[in-house]
Amino acid sequence: MTIFDTIQPTGLIPLSPGLFLVLAAVTASIYGFYQWLLPKPLPGIPYNPESAKKLLGDAPDLRRTIQETNEFNTWCAQQNEKHKSAIVQVFVDPFSKPWILLSDFAEAQDILLRRKEFDRSSFISDRMGPLGCFQARFKTNNYWKMSREWVKDLMTPSFLETFVGPGINEAVLSLLKLWEEKSRLGNGRPFSASDDLNNCSLDVMLTFAFGKHLGHTAVGPHVELLSQLQPSQIKAGSLDEPANFPEPPVHEFISATHESTVLTEILVNTWSPRFSLWWMRQWAWYKRVFNTTERTIREQAKTSLQRLRAGAIGATAVDHMLMREESHAARLKRSPLYDSQHMTDEMFGIVFAGHHTTGAALAWIAKFMGENPGAQEKLRSALHAAYSTAIDEQRLPSWDEMKRTKVHYLDAFIEEALRLHSTSVTRETQCDTVVLGHRIPKGTIFILNSNGPGFYSPSFPVDDTKRSPSSIKVGAWDENRDMRTFEPERWLVTRPNGEVEFDGTAGPQLIFGLGPRGCFGKRLAYVEMRVFTTLLCWNFDMVQAPKSLSSHAAADGISHKALFCYVRPQKRVL
Repeated sequence: MTIFDTIQPTGLIPLSPGLFLVLAAVTASIYGFYQWLLPKPLPGIPYNPESAKKLLGDAPDLRRTIQETNEFNTWCAQQNEKHKSAIVQVFVDPFSKPWILLSDFAEAQDILLRRKEFDRSSFISDRMGPLGCFQARFKTNNYWKMSREWVKDLMTPSFLETFVGPGINEAVLSLLKLWEEKSRLGNGRPFSASDDLNNCSLDVMLTFAFGKHLGHTAVGPHVELLSQLQPSQIKAGSLDEPANFPEPPVHEFISATHESTVLTEILVNTWSPRFSLWWMRQWAWYKRVFNTTERTIREQAKTSLQRLRAGAIGATAVDHMLMREESHAARLKRSPLYDSQHMTDEMFGIVFAGHHTTGAALAWIAKFMGENPGAQEKLRSALHAAYSTAIDEQRLPSWDEMKRTKVHYLDAFIEEALRLHSTSVTRETQCDTVVLGHRIPKGTIFILNSNGPGFYSPSFPVDDTKRSPSSIKVGAWDENRDMRTFEPERWLVTRPNGEVEFDGTAGPQLIFGLGPRGCFGKRLAYVEMRVFTTLLCWNFDMVQAPKSLSSHAAADGISHKALFCYVRPQKRVL
């Protein structure tokens, strides 16, 4: 008799030694497989120990936070604050490498500007799937270089000032007219401005891409409809309750472009973007939206090519892209690929990216203007001093005046609004490397925080001997001041000659990224923001909306979008 013969509880089948060993081996294998599936922390980098013991790691906590607040970036920054470390790791993608969350501007700047072992991340490219062959989805490869070849004329001062600036001015004036109508109809009540600002920014991109050849605008139909109404036709409650206004029909491309951002936002916030994209492509809604945008882009490209062949001067983004393709094809001795899917996607991607992100930025500028009457008055005084002729003639500054005039407080005001609601930047390692003394394997995703330590609170100390040799400390300001308050003066520096000037490197800023993979449309966005901020402050006293409508709650997706953008503009007498 063996010990196994004695272990026979009533009603159970006796275990033979062989069966016991098999069960033990299976149990050990299952346990070993479970251990193999658990997150694998990288040595030396802080992490949440309890998460390393769960198959899903930190994912449930992140999902819960996003469901409650919509703010992915806030959760990321909280992890650095929790561990009091500039670098931490989290386990968000099950059965994958950990993500690295970096809250250190000097090291982030070095990664973006000088570290060639970092490139565009799959985190972004997978979630921007609906944009197809748009440059923002590519790693720095030949496809990306081809896209940049097509668009390299579009951010030059000559193109922006000659062909785009007047259109920006016209789009903003149309928005101001719309807000005058809404203030009239609402009897001074606050109203939601998010859609108006997105429409204004879309009108800028339509001008940028097509000139006036589409023949339609996003803001225009709203102005036309509301100008025909009377206050008695608007349903409204108390003076502090927001007024609501009817919506007019708009051109199908304008509607589809707005819908495309909604579809892409859905994908951005999924946990399996590749599968989700496949599933979404089966939807009738998805097909209708992107069939409409592609058809319109191809129509605009066709008419552009006809104009160019008839001797027209290239005056739109589409014109210049076709011209660049023609010259590039001639150098390679091949036929131009005017109607390639790559070029079509690039044309739409520019419209898509330019309107959604800048529209979100305009919303924060409008909010901060209303919430900070002191800064608003300083800005207005600076503008009046810069455009004294417009004051004397009791008119708005013209585009010709704005394009050649530097207003330092204006730039500081815009930069501070961007800083306080920036979005993080992602990169991915293309080979094994070292960051802050820690070994990082190939294929690791980095989230470069722009809303945590070093941006909204004092930086965490970092041993400089652990930094990359190419890392350079710049843009450090007084971190003992409250870094969460709106203070444009942070960006103003006094030169040796006593002149006070705007300095974009005075502090940390990542909203447009940095380096060769930084935001392609940065110059266009700044022109649009300067014109908008100038004319808004000149034309209106921006009164803060009631506190119930002034929350800074936001949703992270393609941009960091304010969930409460209510304005109360009061027309000024010029």
